Amino acid sequence: MRLEITEPAEKDLIKLDRKNQRRIGAALDRLLAYPQAVDLKKLHGNPERWRLRVEDGRVILRIDQEQGVIYALRIRHRREAYR
Repeated sequence: MRLEITEPAEKDLIKLDRKNQRRIGAALDRLLAYPQAVDLKKLHGNPERWRLRVEDGRVILRIDQEQGVIYALRIRHRREAYR
C-alpha cells in the first residue's frame, strides 16, 4: 500500500505544531508498515471512511484496496474531526 495526502490534509498538517506533525507522521508510517498496530476504526454512516487516532488528533482516511492506496483526507483535533 502507499499513502497519498490530499491538499486539505496537507494544509491541516502544516497548521499543527512540530510535535504533533511528527506524531502523525509516525502513526501514518506505522499504518503502512503494521496496519494492525494502530488505532484504526471505520466511521459510522460512511463505509469508505476510516479514522486513525493519534492522541487528541484524528486522521480521516479512505482506503482503496483495489488500487492499494490510503488517502489521508483530513487531519484534525478530535473536537473538529467529525463535523
